[in-house]
Amino acid sequence: MKRIRIVFYVLSIIVLFCTCVFAQQDYQLVQNFKQKQKEILQSIKSANSIVELNQIQNQIEQFKKEYASHKDLLDKSLYPDDFNSLITQLENELQSQEGSIGQISNLQTQVSQLKNQIDSLNSKNSELITQIQMLQEQNKKDINKLQRTISELRNSIYQRDRLIMSMLGGLFPAAYSENEKLSSEEKEQIYSSVKKNDIITNLKKSISDNIKFLQVTTLNPEDLSAIKKQQTDFEKMWKNVGPELINIYSVKKEKVKNIQEIDSAFASWQDAIDHEAWNSIRQRFINYDIQLDKFSNGEEFSKIISSYIDNQIANAKEIGEQAKINYSVFVDSVWSRSVKPLWIPFLVENNLFTNSQLNMLDIKIEKWNNIVSSTSYTWLFIIIGIVIIILIAIVVVKSSSSKMKKSNTDEVG
Repeated sequence: MKRIRIVFYVLSIIVLFCTCVFAQQDYQLVQNFKQKQKEILQSIKSANSIVELNQIQNQIEQFKKEYASHKDLLDKSLYPDDFNSLITQLENELQSQEGSIGQISNLQTQVSQLKNQIDSLNSKNSELITQIQMLQEQNKKDINKLQRTISELRNSIYQRDRLIMSMLGGLFPAAYSENEKLSSEEKEQIYSSVKKNDIITNLKKSISDNIKFLQVTTLNPEDLSAIKKQQTDFEKMWKNVGPELINIYSVKKEKVKNIQEIDSAFASWQDAIDHEAWNSIRQRFINYDIQLDKFSNGEEFSKIISSYIDNQIANAKEIGEQAKINYSVFVDSVWSRSVKPLWIPFLVENNLFTNSQLNMLDIKIEKWNNIVSSTSYTWLFIIIGIVIIILIAIVVVKSSSSKMKKSNTDEVG
């Protein structure tokens, strides 16, 4: 009896030991499954190419086959998840990452294509700027060719700017906004694309060429308004993406000076537009041999024009009829024909000049007109008086002559 009990105890211990061993093996199997599932999930998120994802797809299939025979055990141990749900999670994440990488790959392809076009336009624009400078140095002997070249350069710069804007817009995911956080993978893709396609260099080159274009041409308000809109749209695009690019460069521990300089480059572009407006207005006066001091803002422009009119009014009587000629050239040929109807609206719209300043100059011009008109009538009266005196003298002379003839006739008779 005692021997039977001993055997029973031994068997119980063996059964208990085996149960513990099997339980430990089941526990380890479940832990291995969970760990492997997490590793595959992480590798999907870290993948940077379709090739890597294809390899992970094979890993998922192998992983699924490896643990399929333990499905019942895993379903019980993984609650509230189960074997199928965790496998589905991997497959869904794989599909999602394929879409993201595919989108990024397409964007990179588009950006690379844009870069090739931009490189071509950069070269073309440099040649056109050189041609314009050469034509200007030849005293503009071929005006038509100069105008065609300027127009071609303007269109070429515009096309290049639009391509760069497309490139900037293509760097970021379609749903990106300032309030969203980019993943480390997305930042890496953006950084690589910026470096590979020289986006920062091309952007600075674009702004520089626009400034050079303004420096070598004299434009009308319509052209300058189009350039102003282009500059505004471009700068708005940059302000949307620039801060994030600076952040990405900072993370990469690269100098962000080049990117930060773009803000000041846009400011220089704006200054060049304003300068071109004032320079073009002054050139209108120079074309009619009206020499004015240089002006670069509304206040200077108002003061210089006002001073010129004051001098003309002060000298009107002294220079006589020339005063009316000066008035006609200034007001009729320049101010009323081009400056006021064409340029003043542009200046006011862009906050470079005010309506109150315009009203002040209009009052000055009206006063000038009254002075010139008065001076002209004085000379007219003088001329009329001289004519009358001459006519009277002629009549007197003729009358005297007639009397003398009559007297001589009487004496003969």
